[in-house]
Amino acid sequence: MENFFDTFLNAYTITSQVVFPMLIFIIILLVIDLGKYSKLSDKISKILTNLSDSIEDSGFKKDTNENELKHVQRFIDKKISKD
Repeated sequence: MENFFDTFLNAYTITSQVVFPMLIFIIILLVIDLGKYSKLSDKISKILTNLSDSIEDSGFKKDTNENELKHVQRFIDKKISKD
């Protein structure tokens, strides 16, 4: 029975030595990928803010509780329904 536990412990040790670096590598790739999406999200947010500001400068006022995306959507809906 002692041989079984020694074999099991040896297999567990070898497996953990192989899997741990792979797990770290996957986590690093995940963090890098999430960083890219964060940068992309920031760019989209800046574009929407600039677009909303431009629309507001044209005279189409933004409601007080309205975010930039809803403001742009409302503007587009109004332009479509007008035509």
